[in-house]
Amino acid sequence: MLQFIVFAAFAIVLGVPQEGPPWMPGMIARFGWLGSPEWMWMLVVGQPLLAAGVGAWCSRAVVVRLEREPAWLPSAQQKLMQGAHVSRMCILGAFLLSVLQSNWVLTVNGWPGVQRVWGLDECLVLSPFFLAILVSWVVLYPADQAIRQVSLEHRLVAGHPARPVWRLGAYIMFMFRQHVLIIAAPMLPIIVANDFALAYRREINEAVGLKWADQGVLVIMAGIVFLFAPVMLRYIWQTRVLPNGELRSRLEELCERVDLRYREILVWETDGMVVNAAVMGLLKPFRFVLLSDGLLEMMDDRRIEAVFGHEAGHVKHRHIEFFLLFAILSMLIVGGINLLISLCVHRYAPDLFATQAQMSDYLQFSGMVLIVLFWGVGFGVVSRRFEWQADLFGARSVTPGATECSVPCVVHGTATVPTTTRGRCSPVCSTAADLFADALGRIAALNGIPPKAPSWRHSSIANRVELLRKYAVDPTLSAKLELSVLLIKAILFLGTIVGLAIGVWIFLE
Repeated sequence: MLQFIVFAAFAIVLGVPQEGPPWMPGMIARFGWLGSPEWMWMLVVGQPLLAAGVGAWCSRAVVVRLEREPAWLPSAQQKLMQGAHVSRMCILGAFLLSVLQSNWVLTVNGWPGVQRVWGLDECLVLSPFFLAILVSWVVLYPADQAIRQVSLEHRLVAGHPARPVWRLGAYIMFMFRQHVLIIAAPMLPIIVANDFALAYRREINEAVGLKWADQGVLVIMAGIVFLFAPVMLRYIWQTRVLPNGELRSRLEELCERVDLRYREILVWETDGMVVNAAVMGLLKPFRFVLLSDGLLEMMDDRRIEAVFGHEAGHVKHRHIEFFLLFAILSMLIVGGINLLISLCVHRYAPDLFATQAQMSDYLQFSGMVLIVLFWGVGFGVVSRRFEWQADLFGARSVTPGATECSVPCVVHGTATVPTTTRGRCSPVCSTAADLFADALGRIAALNGIPPKAPSWRHSSIANRVELLRKYAVDPTLSAKLELSVLLIKAILFLGTIVGLAIGVWIFLE
């Protein structure tokens, strides 16, 4: 969720003109205190102070309770997640106020030398936001440390391998790499390209002969960033090549079995604190599969293979390509909405804005807000279903032979399938579903994630486990999921084609 908040902050800053929000002059004329330096600095300085206060309150509550009652661990994990979420919402709210209801943007752009460096003004505007996030990590660290210490003791009692709890510096560095730099690094060249296009809009449009060529610069830069981001992220997240051995051989055999092409299988170094996996990259030369060191230490090879199969499912079902189509379609829809608003204003309310530039400023900001809303709502819906489909793929990738499946199973003929569904569904083995569900449960427990904790992108672990086991019992449910994913893909593909065709027709008119 923090990654989306960071993305939203970047989007809002990109949507605000250098002169500040277009409504601010009118607001200041009505409420003079909105233009005062005191109000602005109260909001700017208040972001880290608010983060410190909210985070410290949550952290102390968790630490004190765990000292008295170590068995309270699951509730402590839930409490920490809730506290972190509240802290982030407070930070985002204070940041939005500073950008949208004060002269912070205008003030930053007026500082000497800021306009000479493309992207510097946006980074400075965002600096209180990032400082507040850093402060929240510092004050929440004691709670995270206490939870991990109790978890470490439980692991040692159970005879599982464990590493010492990370220190504050390692914790902050990991959080920064994981939640901020992963968004900030790809966004920085886009911000620079945006400032370049604004500075040379006329020259770019005249050189190309199209009035929208400056926007094409942003699209080209976004495409380059999307293509090369996996290589960048390989170094943002500390990684190393998975060494040769039995596990690598098993994973390579799985890749050959499902025809998965990739550049490399990497170990994601997290000091053993993260148990997870990921896949990134649209094309084979830029595609990496990551397995965290914690996953390799805490899981047996069979469960690692199941988790790896989940990541392979994202590639085989082309989820990354359709995420790209989602991004393109969202921009097309937002652009169409803004164009429609512009036409309606010109026709029905030509005096609504004092100048064309003022209307453009409003539309620029509304476009960014719509992008954030589109991603905040629509992306979660798409992503969760893609995750469920990848869960199915992960379970199917570790389907055992009939002699190893000791529970009633549709795949191995030890459970009956309704006549109406035969030949129309692709069932999943009950043993494989249980194995992958157990891997998910262990990932949640080892990462300190409450099983019922909601997830914007994945849905809760408890929900995913329940769905997997239902799919194994009733193949019609998995068939419905596959149909819903197919429908989503069709909408994304056809919508993008139609949107691009309409866009080309409009701009060539």
